[in-house]
Amino acid sequence: MFENIFYILIAFVILMFMITVHEAGHYVAGRLLGFKINEFAVGMGPKLLSKTLKSGQVFSLRAIPLGGFCAFEGEDEDNPSPDAFNNQKPWKRLIVLFSGAFMNFVSALVIVVIAFSCFGDALPQIVETYPKTGVVQTQENTLQAGDTLLEINGKKILLAVDVSSMIQGAGDVADVLVLRDGEHVLLKGVQKSNYTIIDENGDTQTYFGWGVAISYGGSQRTTFTFGEALSRSLPYCMRTASYVLETLGGLITGIIGLDQIGGPITTIDIASQVARQGLPNILMLITLISVNLAVFNLLPVPSLDGCRMIFVLIEWIRGKPVSRTVEGYIHFVGILLLFGFVILVDLLKLFG
Repeated sequence: MFENIFYILIAFVILMFMITVHEAGHYVAGRLLGFKINEFAVGMGPKLLSKTLKSGQVFSLRAIPLGGFCAFEGEDEDNPSPDAFNNQKPWKRLIVLFSGAFMNFVSALVIVVIAFSCFGDALPQIVETYPKTGVVQTQENTLQAGDTLLEINGKKILLAVDVSSMIQGAGDVADVLVLRDGEHVLLKGVQKSNYTIIDENGDTQTYFGWGVAISYGGSQRTTFTFGEALSRSLPYCMRTASYVLETLGGLITGIIGLDQIGGPITTIDIASQVARQGLPNILMLITLISVNLAVFNLLPVPSLDGCRMIFVLIEWIRGKPVSRTVEGYIHFVGILLLFGFVILVDLLKLFG
């Protein structure tokens, strides 16, 4: 029991770290651009600890270990003060609003470089091969058990979810870069063909493809030099971001069901499970959730930074703002719907 509590606490720390990073992005940008900031809070609810600076800024730690905020002067109201957030120039406000997601993405880049350079990545690995028919196989074009897949037709393998589609789209003949016995080996002309598998019941099944069984996310990790980790980090985070958008698109079109995603409770549960698997997996989870936060906060959904940026852009183009009251209602309804949505997906996970 105490072990479960420990890992759940780690999960909360992970989430609080990423939320604090997000709010720190707003804070740093605001400070650099001369905005008046009333409070920077870690957590929500009643204050546990607080410190007030000579400038009047308050730094606080609050009781509920979810969320946090950076409170700007006059952020959600009509305030005549020249220091009010809404009276700052539009381009300044856009930078401040964007900086939270930007900081999440930058933190993901830093963390994934550390993860790749220190621990490597669990890339897909060939665990078994099956005899193919009608294909002349040579040492130069044959995949072997133990090979780690690195590239297919010059495209780096970044996410395990891409491997199947990359193989399907590679054509009947492909060039495959693998890691074999610690060395990079380019296999030219790996061919697809019919191959057979005898299942546990003794039945023979015929398939068309490379004739291999692939293990995803195993315990064996492929190591990288710091330079390789650095060059891999941006493509990895960009592909993760695009995968997040693909998932959201799948939700809208109905390809992905609500029961396949999760809210805060599910996230904490998954994070606590990953925490048991060691630091490498924790770092990769932080990277994944950081990119998720960056993408999600820039969506044009009321109450999120992306929607607030749209209102600022409209004001910049029109030369005058949308009614602050109307905007406030839109964000209020948006946050209610957002909370309702994340509670719904968690309930579907718990009782579905």
